[in-house]
Amino acid sequence: MTDKKDIKEECIEQEQFNFVQNEKRIFDKKFDTKPIGYFKDAMIRFTKNRGNVVASIILGVIILCSIFVPILSPKNAEVLEERVAFLPPRIPLLEDIGIATGYKSKTDQQVDMDTIDPETGLGLPATIDSQYIIMDTLTNYWVECTEEDELCIGGTNILRLDSGSTAVAVNTAMKTYMPSINSEITIIVDEMFGEGAELNLMMVDGFGAYKVVATITEAGTYTINPFDTLTSLFTFTAIRLELRSDDASSYASLTSIEVNDTTQEEPILFLEGFEFSELELVSGVDLDDDGEPDYAGSWGRSQGQRLMSYFEYDAYAFVFGEKTENVFSKSEYEQILIDYADVCVISPDPDNANGWLFSEGCPIVKVINQTESVWVDTNKDGLRTDNEEYYNYKLVLNYAQYKGYDEIPYYIFGTTSQGKDLFKMIWIGARTSLILGLIVSAINISVGILFGAVSGYYGGTVDLIMQRFSEVIGRIPWLVSLSIFTALVGPGQTTLILVLIINGWIGIASITRTQFYRYKGREYVLASRTLGAKDGRLIFRHILPNGIGTIITSAILSIPYVIFTESTLSYLGFGIGHGQSLNIFGFELTGASIGVLLNDGRNKMRTEPYLTLWPAIVISILMITFNMFGNALRDAFNPALRGSE
Repeated sequence: MTDKKDIKEECIEQEQFNFVQNEKRIFDKKFDTKPIGYFKDAMIRFTKNRGNVVASIILGVIILCSIFVPILSPKNAEVLEERVAFLPPRIPLLEDIGIATGYKSKTDQQVDMDTIDPETGLGLPATIDSQYIIMDTLTNYWVECTEEDELCIGGTNILRLDSGSTAVAVNTAMKTYMPSINSEITIIVDEMFGEGAELNLMMVDGFGAYKVVATITEAGTYTINPFDTLTSLFTFTAIRLELRSDDASSYASLTSIEVNDTTQEEPILFLEGFEFSELELVSGVDLDDDGEPDYAGSWGRSQGQRLMSYFEYDAYAFVFGEKTENVFSKSEYEQILIDYADVCVISPDPDNANGWLFSEGCPIVKVINQTESVWVDTNKDGLRTDNEEYYNYKLVLNYAQYKGYDEIPYYIFGTTSQGKDLFKMIWIGARTSLILGLIVSAINISVGILFGAVSGYYGGTVDLIMQRFSEVIGRIPWLVSLSIFTALVGPGQTTLILVLIINGWIGIASITRTQFYRYKGREYVLASRTLGAKDGRLIFRHILPNGIGTIITSAILSIPYVIFTESTLSYLGFGIGHGQSLNIFGFELTGASIGVLLNDGRNKMRTEPYLTLWPAIVISILMITFNMFGNALRDAFNPALRGSE
């Protein structure tokens, strides 16, 4: 332990203390910072959250795009252009790495049997020129078919009884020949069904009557010499296949029939597949003279095969490349010659005396022929002098040049079912949705603030009556409101606005009422009332400004709700739509909104998913950023957070 004596010796003497600033005059330092107001403090808190800032920037970009893209984009969003409908997205740079290439896929496309390559075994589709097909994607496959056409090959043909009938038959004509001991008829029966069913092979004997040559009762391959049954050597020209049974569900499935003469190399008759299906069905024949037809049934294909193909093709080159136009009007032809007079130089076509060629750079590549003239009496007076000559052209047209493009254009979001640029349409739709949301929200906010202010300020009986009224209105399901207004007004923009404002103001009214109950008893309000301030001044100058922060945030959050509700109703077909316009305070909006675009794409989700994908992405981003922006404003205007980071 330290001794007390040692501690005393270590103490500092009083004379050793000095006043360092004894000769200086000390003043309070001046504050370098400036006072921060309520709104500035709110903005400081708003910008502290980077997520809020990013969301606000994205929201601003969406709003700017909705304003300027419809104005600046040269792409079509007004005129119906069916030729460029359903073009997939094609984006520069991304197409170089195999993304958004503008290729479309087609499946179940009929193969032209004449184009089958003997080496690869692949055939080309008959629907699209091979120059546009991506050959690496071409595949062929067989599918079952029952159609009676020559491209449905193989399979069987079914001879079937009608309900209540006992016989059905088909006839076939063939080359006239003399039957002999060398004659053979081969018939392949794939299936026989029905109790007691019999398939009779019949031929015309020398007296012109059909005679049974053979009777078949089960499936198999049968070779028959008709000479064993026929009683004469007269020529015959027809074969009849007759199915008889007392069982109405009976049928016979036949693969082929062949008539040969063993002394000849080529068959006299060979039928299978489609050719076999063309046999004439016998009907209306009365066999037993009872006045009723005895032949009744059907004859049709089964289990045939059709060669189909799957492939991808360059949709943009296919649409905007050179294509034959079978009907091109005289007026359109003459207008092109006027618009491109400097490059459309005509020259003879050495390969076609009825047509002519055009120089490079002209939208018309060549004219194949001109149709015959048609004279129309324009004045309807019967005088030939007043008639006007009309005719069309069959020509090859470069569609890209015809539409004014120097090269094939890019549609980064693709095109709609009407051939309109989806990118431009989305921003037109976003503009419609935003403006509609702002206008409806402004109406709801105005009504809500006024209603809530009166209810909260006066209180008592007035408040009680007004709250019961708002509860009744708020309890009405929106589906009921929608049904009523649709029945009274019809679907369209008027119904849409009425549904959105019928009870959209109730939330704002409730928040405003709460703020008035909070502030109306404060000292400065009581003092102002004591000094003679009127109710209107107290409401709009003293109480409302103090609660405006919370009201603003609630109002901002109501905008995405209105936009989403409008999109939902338009998606269901009850909102605005194509061909409609929305005129609000002299400002006319088109009938396209995000909800309308989603409605257009819902039936094409399997084949053209981009029609739904892009509008869904835009409205999702719009909803997320609007909500983040509204939440950020709510936190920024919260008085409890003032001065906090």
